[in-house]
Amino acid sequence: MYDYLLDYPDRETVQPATANGEHRPNGDLFTSRYQQERQRVYDRAQHMVDSRGYAHADVEDAKAEAGLVREQAKASRAKGGQIAWVRHMLRRGAVARMGYRNPTEMVASRLDARRSVARELVYLADRLGDHQIEEIRSGAVSYERALAETRLAEAGASPEVIEASRDLDLEAVKRVLQSHRKMSRADERELFEGQYLMLQQSLDGSHMQVKGRLGALEGELCRQGLDRRAEKLVPAGTERPDAAHRRALALTTLCQDEIDRTPQPAGTTTERNRETRGRREPSVMIVAHQPLAETSGNEQGVAVLGGARVGPDTVDLIGCVGPTERITTDGLNITYHGTTSSIRPSLRRAVLARDDGCTIDGCTSAYRLEVHHIIPTSQGGNHTPENLATLCWFHHHVAVHRRGMRLDPQSPPRRRRLLPPRARTCGYQPPDPDRHTLAILRALHARTNRAPP
Repeated sequence: MYDYLLDYPDRETVQPATANGEHRPNGDLFTSRYQQERQRVYDRAQHMVDSRGYAHADVEDAKAEAGLVREQAKASRAKGGQIAWVRHMLRRGAVARMGYRNPTEMVASRLDARRSVARELVYLADRLGDHQIEEIRSGAVSYERALAETRLAEAGASPEVIEASRDLDLEAVKRVLQSHRKMSRADERELFEGQYLMLQQSLDGSHMQVKGRLGALEGELCRQGLDRRAEKLVPAGTERPDAAHRRALALTTLCQDEIDRTPQPAGTTTERNRETRGRREPSVMIVAHQPLAETSGNEQGVAVLGGARVGPDTVDLIGCVGPTERITTDGLNITYHGTTSSIRPSLRRAVLARDDGCTIDGCTSAYRLEVHHIIPTSQGGNHTPENLATLCWFHHHVAVHRRGMRLDPQSPPRRRRLLPPRARTCGYQPPDPDRHTLAILRALHARTNRAPP
């Protein structure tokens, strides 16, 4: 890219100076051939700017690129100094005297750094000799290369493989390392037994954090299965979410299908009778604290049983797919207000048969077809067939109830259009101001005969 800058003679290059002002050869500061080449370009570009007054954009780009490499070399030498001090503390047993459980904890605390950074420093301090650490401190070997080569050597790579890795970028070196790492039967069994999946509620209660670890085979099966299922969720021609979002949707539908397919175990006679009538306990229970939920349009005081907060979209979704029970609690007292009926099962089946698929224009998806209110019940809609339409799972759960879009009542029954979301999608209207506020507002806008001062 900057080859024309290399035409200037080598003897007139400007060598970088050390901290004490002495000029040192490039090989002492930059380890890879790429870094040495960038420094040569920088030296010639700097000399051309100083001696001939060049101000070409390529010269400035070359200076910036090589300057970035030089700063990285400084950071690498500083890492070498940190490794030397960590090694010194390990030899003297400073970890126990300072009250830490392990060296990684001590280094992370003292450096105010991430545990991954501290773990790498301890790893090299425990495995490198004094002369190898001095090479990092002097700049003969970069910190990242020393870390990669140490891991390669520990994995059993030959000296020839390690030598060849110096011409690869660090991401390629990671792939070489993976190919050399041994995986015994005991390692595989340990990884399998160490699998876990944790769902933890966030601190503000607004979402669930998913953490975990899977084995290579189990993880690949889950990835392929979720990706394949996600391909069926989003109809053709619809703007597709990214891959991570699609997997989250696929995992949700997978669990929802399992809950709907597997009946809850019935133990008592009452529970068996309820199963016979087709009434089961809801899989997800929403708790609305009155009157806070009513006055805020379900934007406050509504949560899943257990504490995770939800909003008006979730309340509308729960009311759309099933009956709603209203219960008021006051201390230990409970008042049951009855069940608010949703769409009758017979009417639901009739609407599904009438529409024969998703009614959104251009949608051909047949996954989890559900009945939706064109005008929501929170805005005065009813359960008449004219106000009901069949939607697939994506358009019902994602487009309408999650993204706030709504069906156009004026569109044809078999070619429904989606309208953009309103400012408020829950149908809540703010209350009118009280009479005292109205009197003040009228007084502010009333005309007066008094002349201005």
